[in-house]
Amino acid sequence: MTAQHMEHDGPLIPQPAMTREALREAVKRIALPSLAELDRECEKAFDRAVQTQSTNPLRFFLIKWATFVAMQRWPARAAALHEAEQISGDPRSTQEQFRAAMDTTNRILAEAQQEIGPWLSGAGRGARDR
Repeated sequence: MTAQHMEHDGPLIPQPAMTREALREAVKRIALPSLAELDRECEKAFDRAVQTQSTNPLRFFLIKWATFVAMQRWPARAAALHEAEQISGDPRSTQEQFRAAMDTTNRILAEAQQEIGPWLSGAGRGARDR
């Protein structure tokens, strides 16, 4: 990510379709270090889906990574999340700092889930995938 991207308030990329390839491409563009983790989790989700004869592991994988992209595609949101994670993981943080960090994390997660909301209910399938 360049300094030029960090100065602008908008998203780095549009929210991608909730498909493995679209999410993989998005992670490659905005969070390249996380690409190997996405690939490992995709393989595990596929294996679990076969073993359980259920599509739920694949659905959970897609929801997780769509949420990740929704959080990371906004530089300010990603920076606030990173700061909240640092504070909440620091044993020197006060209870007030910890609560504020948790509030920030919950707000960011809610914003990300709202962005992918149509996908959570299944209503987003179809035209956006094409």
